[in-house]
Amino acid sequence: MKSIFITGVDTDIGKTFVSLGLCLSAYQKGLKVGYFKPFQSGAYEKNGKLIAPDLAEIDKFCKIPSKYSYLFKGEVSPHLASIIDNVEADMDKVKKDFEIFSDDKDLVIIEGAGGLYCPAIKGKLFSDVIKELKQEIIIVTTPSLGRLNHTLMTIECAKINKIKIKGIIINKMPQNKTLSEENFIKELKMYTDVNILGIVPEIKNQTTQNVTDVFHDILINV
Repeated sequence: MKSIFITGVDTDIGKTFVSLGLCLSAYQKGLKVGYFKPFQSGAYEKNGKLIAPDLAEIDKFCKIPSKYSYLFKGEVSPHLASIIDNVEADMDKVKKDFEIFSDDKDLVIIEGAGGLYCPAIKGKLFSDVIKELKQEIIIVTTPSLGRLNHTLMTIECAKINKIKIKGIIINKMPQNKTLSEENFIKELKMYTDVNILGIVPEIKNQTTQNVTDVFHDILINV
């Protein structure tokens, strides 16, 4: 079984969309793929049932097995959300859930929350979660102003924590680029040799097919 952890340089960077794209592409190739979200915040009620938003987004496009270990209501970091919900999260449960869930899969896409230093549970950041799950990461970024700084800091953070980086996926690349966006890739390559796995254009009307097409070649590099 192969697995990869999707992290980002910030919140709302497109981690779930990238996770979806990789899952869809793997599914279309006939792989047994699953989506694992250790800690899901921002749950909402629908028809009397508590819904995990990121799992629901994956399910909307791709009917694959998905699982979370903890589901919280607050739209905040998982650690703060667990305090609000009065739940003490346990890393041992997460590791056991992941082990059981991934047992019969060819590929498991694991998605974090926020970035590497986002608080996951009491005393642990997501960098700690990644190390305990023994995962390599894909860093999701965008070419917008300020994100070069965020991306380079995330790379440095991973290296300090001895976390292996599979590569970077640049998300939300606009068709009509600003000067900053136009030079983003050139500048990124100037300051790091981390592999760019793919560049994902902005997709305003997402469909199963157009998302799958965009990630077809990216999955090969994963």
